Order: sequence, then structure tokens, then C-alpha cells
Amino acid sequence: MCALVLAPLLASSQEATFQVELTGPEASGDPDGRGEATVTLHPDENRVDVHLTYSNIAKPTALFLRRGPTGLDGNVVMPIVIESDDGSTIAGQRVSAMPGVVATIAASPSDYYLVVMNEEYPVGALRGQLRE
Repeated sequence: MCALVLAPLLASSQEATFQVELTGPEASGDPDGRGEATVTLHPDENRVDVHLTYSNIAKPTALFLRRGPTGLDGNVVMPIVIESDDGSTIAGQRVSAMPGVVATIAASPSDYYLVVMNEEYPVGALRGQLRE
């Protein structure tokens, strides 16, 4: 618990952007599915923006940032609210109610991944790790 509380104090408050490649098989999801996302962390505002382009999957119903290494399931850290979806591109955003969450993610981004869910794959159609 102390690490979670202290991590925001140690993390940079600068905005950070990550290009994330998403695939299905890694998450036991849609084997044909592909996606590319830009995930922007705004620690000062405790906000995350996601712009996702996807193909070969059913319409996404939810986006989440989870904590966990490649290949293992992790706990949900932050749901992302889908604000628009034109059929192949999603824009989403979330301001965390818990102080310092985004700063904690920014301190160790490779510990987190983006998962895309839909009705066909409710546990995750696509998944991609944030990379430093």
C-alpha cells in the first residue's frame, strides 16, 4: 500500500504518450483481430486519453487499462469511457476518481496493458502492453 501511495510522488507529472499494438491471441481473444492505439497519460489531471483503430473484430463495448505482465491477466486499474466509435476508430477518456492513479501508471507503464472487449470476446478481443 505504501508503494501505491508513494509512487505518485516519485512519478513524473509530465504527459506521456504510448503507441500500443494490440492483437487477439495474446489475450486468448480474436485470433484475426488487430488494433493500434495511442494512449496518452496526463498525470497532472489524473486523466487518460485513448485513440484506437481496430479491424477484424466485432464492435468494442469496453476498454480497460489493467495491471499485469504480458501473457497474464491483471486487475482493472481504470475503465476507459468510449466517447465515439465510427466503426473502426474509437476515442475514449477517463479521469480517475482515485488520486495519483495516472502518475502511478506513468512511473511503470510497461506494467500495464490496454484490453478491448466486445460481445463475442467479453474477457478481451484485443490486448496490448504499454511500452516505454
